[in-house]
Amino acid sequence: MLILSCVLVFSGCASKPEPGDKAQLPQRQDLFDGQSLLVGQSQTRPPSEQQALELAVKEEQAGRLDKALYLYIQALDFNPVNAETFYKIAHIHTLRGRDDIAYRAYNEALTVDPNYMPAQAEFGIIKMGQREYSQARLHLEKAVSLDQQRLKEQRGLADNQTMMPLDQQSPLRVYNALGILEDLENHHDKARSYFWLALDYQPYSAVIATNLGYSYYLGGELSMAERYLKQAIQYDSSYERAWSNLGLVYIRTGQYSKALSTFEQNMSKADALNDLGYFLMLDGKYDRAITLFKQAIDASPSYFEQAQKNLKIAESELQLHSAPLASHTIQ
Repeated sequence: MLILSCVLVFSGCASKPEPGDKAQLPQRQDLFDGQSLLVGQSQTRPPSEQQALELAVKEEQAGRLDKALYLYIQALDFNPVNAETFYKIAHIHTLRGRDDIAYRAYNEALTVDPNYMPAQAEFGIIKMGQREYSQARLHLEKAVSLDQQRLKEQRGLADNQTMMPLDQQSPLRVYNALGILEDLENHHDKARSYFWLALDYQPYSAVIATNLGYSYYLGGELSMAERYLKQAIQYDSSYERAWSNLGLVYIRTGQYSKALSTFEQNMSKADALNDLGYFLMLDGKYDRAITLFKQAIDASPSYFEQAQKNLKIAESELQLHSAPLASHTIQ
């Protein structure tokens, strides 16, 4: 037994942390970044997992993320298979911009407990940001499934296809992200079902109302798109995406003056003219686009490089499409 004990020590085995131990660093140093590791070196080790977690929560609530991170990692010395602790560590790294460590910690949380909904949710959001949509869907749908299961159990309902209204524990960002994903794949009705659930719970969200309006725009239901984009602007008149998307609706309906004034709500006149010209150019309306690009150049206080580039493209396209087709002689 003595020989075995020595082998374990030399191979880096973990001994149970002693209360009040100041010298020994937490075992999971791979979950630190440099700054938080230095901050924690002088801290006294808490005597239990519970106390470490309680102290970590207090530090996190006070905005002292370095100390909170150190304490959460210390808690893993007492219990290395706590999914919530890994999630807390990952969340702090996400806030600090260390996505590499956050990714690893979220993954460990799911390894410990694949049904830990907050980690599934955040992992799906990360994958959406990385445009890994198939992986994002797996995690986002799992998070929604777990949330809906919880909501049905609370109401004593059997599992069925009906989606339950959301509550304060529901991952609102996940429902919104799934809606975006469905729109990307042209499943607009399904996208709206997610946006509706989110908007029903948070009825004054400019972000969700804008996404719902854009979903109707993508599906060609322009009056509904206009309705919800205007609603988003009522919720937050400074939300630029709502104004931009409303401008797209007016372009699609041929209301170009309205589109221009809408774009001008969140950009300069020169930029608004350039953007309107760009969308008209995409629609093949080269004459109108050229006029707008020239107006954008005149309205800009300095050299407007993008408008100059767009003008050259539009003039080239106009010349190309105006050229007579070569005739063919039939023998």
